[in-house]
Amino acid sequence: MNINYIFYVFLFSCITNTGYAQFRASEATNWDRYPAEVQKPGFGLHKNQRVQMDDSSELEEVLLFASDNGHYPYFDLFKCYYVIIGYYSKEVKYISEVTLSDQRELLLEDRNNDGKFELYRRYMKDGKFSVDKNGNNLKTEWRFDRVEYKNNEK
Repeated sequence: MNINYIFYVFLFSCITNTGYAQFRASEATNWDRYPAEVQKPGFGLHKNQRVQMDDSSELEEVLLFASDNGHYPYFDLFKCYYVIIGYYSKEVKYISEVTLSDQRELLLEDRNNDGKFELYRRYMKDGKFSVDKNGNNLKTEWRFDRVEYKNNEK
């Protein structure tokens, strides 16, 4: 084996893996899967998950839309809102208000073991916060709540 041959094979494998990663990262999102009214201007889909949230046989798709709201040395802030739609019917069941948080988290759990998942979220009360002069030491009042359905009602 020639050292040049090994070098060119290695170089080729590096280039093709990089090109494949570039191609996979740039796939377009198909917005035909979601009703047009669920996306607000300036927000992008960050995460989605299908779970059972009510008594119907249809699964619900929970969508997390997020937008950057500021970068600080030790944390970032995000504007977020959640949408719950029927996976097959595409019926919009819930759209939350826009909240401010330091996390973009989609936390769906069945904590009461009833077979229906709940959406848990954490956000800043009234979107108000303070930091010191260096942009550190985030101070705010956190709100914790959950979205759950009982008897097909939110």
